[in-house]
Amino acid sequence: MSLLDIYYRAFKGYRKHTADNTGCEKDRRVLAESNPDGDRLQSTKYLCKIEEDWIKAIEEGLVFVEKAVAEERQFIRTNGEVVPIEKVKKISKDSVEHLAKHSDLITHVPENEDDLLVPDQLYMVEKLSDYAVYENRFLFMMLSYIKQFIEYRLEKIENLRRRYVGDMSISKEVVTKKRTLRIKTEVYEERTDNPFPLPDENSNKLVKRIKDCQSIINALLNTDLMLQVAKSPMIKPPIVKTNVLKMNNSFKHALALYDYIASYKGQGFDYEEVTFNFAPFSEKVADEIAEAANLSSFLAYKIGNDIESILEAEYEAEERRLKEEEAKKTVQRLKRLKKRALESNKTMEEYMLLLEERNRRLEKDGEELISLRQEVEQLNLKIDEINREKEELNRQITVLEDAVAEKEREISELNTKYIEDIAALNAEHDREKEELKAEFADKLSATIDEHEIRVNELTDQISDLNGQLLKTVEECDEKGRELDRRLNDIDAEKQRVIDECEEKIKAVEAGFADDVKKLENTQRIELKKLRDENALIRGELDGIRAQQGKLTPSTDYTSRDRFIELEEEYMAYHRFFKAQWEFTKKEIRKTILWAKQEKPKKK
Repeated sequence: MSLLDIYYRAFKGYRKHTADNTGCEKDRRVLAESNPDGDRLQSTKYLCKIEEDWIKAIEEGLVFVEKAVAEERQFIRTNGEVVPIEKVKKISKDSVEHLAKHSDLITHVPENEDDLLVPDQLYMVEKLSDYAVYENRFLFMMLSYIKQFIEYRLEKIENLRRRYVGDMSISKEVVTKKRTLRIKTEVYEERTDNPFPLPDENSNKLVKRIKDCQSIINALLNTDLMLQVAKSPMIKPPIVKTNVLKMNNSFKHALALYDYIASYKGQGFDYEEVTFNFAPFSEKVADEIAEAANLSSFLAYKIGNDIESILEAEYEAEERRLKEEEAKKTVQRLKRLKKRALESNKTMEEYMLLLEERNRRLEKDGEELISLRQEVEQLNLKIDEINREKEELNRQITVLEDAVAEKEREISELNTKYIEDIAALNAEHDREKEELKAEFADKLSATIDEHEIRVNELTDQISDLNGQLLKTVEECDEKGRELDRRLNDIDAEKQRVIDECEEKIKAVEAGFADDVKKLENTQRIELKKLRDENALIRGELDGIRAQQGKLTPSTDYTSRDRFIELEEEYMAYHRFFKAQWEFTKKEIRKTILWAKQEKPKKK
């Protein structure tokens, strides 16, 4: 049973004695109705929003990490030593090969040829499996890093989801003829182990997925392979990308997961603060808080008067009285049972069996009533919660209605002011318009006369200009025809020049194409010669290194491209050898011919 259950049961027991008492009910009601505006109760919780990308990456990567761990990569370490023959437990092929090379280990030759040849000492080989290869050490380092990555974020997420902040304060004052009671209470509570976080199905699912990943990582770290690898020193970044890490599918995806986690910079989650306001208190909440306040008042009164011994004596006397009443009731019930048994013409045993059967039925009915009562209590809690939400909504509606009324009043005032301002501006505009009309009437008449005179003068000038314009248009038409003839001649000359240029360009392009082909053939031949010379030089270098006892070639020929180069070197060297052999044969023939020619001369 948790502490919450214990406190709740104790409070329910306390309420059983005070709920129906008239005096206690009166004290609670007076205290609850005192200064309700001073009541304050707020609770703050946190809604955590978890990003799914890093969870999904870990889930997908762990599939390949499990496969990589299941491979259990290892290498065989061979340890050998020469031991006396009596200590040899098992003879291997290596023992026989070693004995064939070291005949000095045989010191006794049997007298008969048919007897077995037994050496005094023999080479014994011990092969041990070593799991501390680089790839397994990488897996251990990566799993340890991801474990810390998840634990850090999961701890932060759980602390946020289970964080609770409660802030309550009440200020009550009750004044009667014989009593003055002032209560001021402030309660502030902050905890990170709240078992009732905000309901969020998405966060719950993501947290479960994170914990599943954590369980998989812990299981992998506890495998025999990882326990063996943990004994070796842990590797440190940067990671050496071996052929296994680059080519093996499982290790390649495991390396990709490590690169993703190592480069991840964000927290992986965000949070939102949610505040609940429970003031003004509902009737039930106010009654319960008043009950607690009366209990505090009683404790202060009891300690202040030092009357605990008196109260204890009265409590014991009341308990004795209740026990005596219970005993009397029990005796009376037994008498009634005996009387009923006699009246029913049954023995006491038969009557007790009937009573037990009836009690069983009552117990069954009682269990059903308990379940119904629990449902009723749950419904009451839901009703209280709905009432609180309703009160909060009503309060918000009242606030909004006040705000709307205030805005409507402001809008009405602004409309009135706008209408008045528009009327004043219109009157001012009309007055200014009349003044301008009176001021410019005379000027407008004089201006019109001047314009009429000017129009007449301009009409005469336009007539003269029209005559000049006709003459100029005829001259321009003649010049246009002349220009058209010239343009036709120029176009013909231009077309002739274009045709000549196109023929020259075609000739140049044809010559350029031939030159390009010749140049490409020349470069291709030169490039082939250079490649053959390079392959020949590299082959000579490897040959010289082999002659000197250095079997390591100048480069690594295990890859496909390098092996193709090696084949080209071989072919180039073969061509070189063939050409040199032809040249050498000619030189040998010349030498032999000269020798034959010199012998007759000497004779």
